[in-house]
Amino acid sequence: MPGGFEAARLELDWWQARREKVSPRDYGVTVARVAAITYDKPPDDAAMLESCVLRAEAMAYRDARGQAMAEQDWLEIGGRLLRAYRSLKATVEMR
Repeated sequence: MPGGFEAARLELDWWQARREKVSPRDYGVTVARVAAITYDKPPDDAAMLESCVLRAEAMAYRDARGQAMAEQDWLEIGGRLLRAYRSLKATVEMR
């Protein structure tokens, strides 16, 4: 399963980038590469990239708030993730 090994390596890469405080736009590209392998899409799929950058931005939003998370923050994250996963679903369903 060559794609699976590449996806695993990339998954660890974006987690490491997130720990190193790399821009969510930058590690969102790596998240998109993992998703492209997972869903058998081209690595340069624009909708996949948009979705994964939105996910990365939601993660960065959460990370930035640390222990100060409030209900409004969770609502913001929920909205961002809903947009991200709707975009992902639309691109995955396109065949």
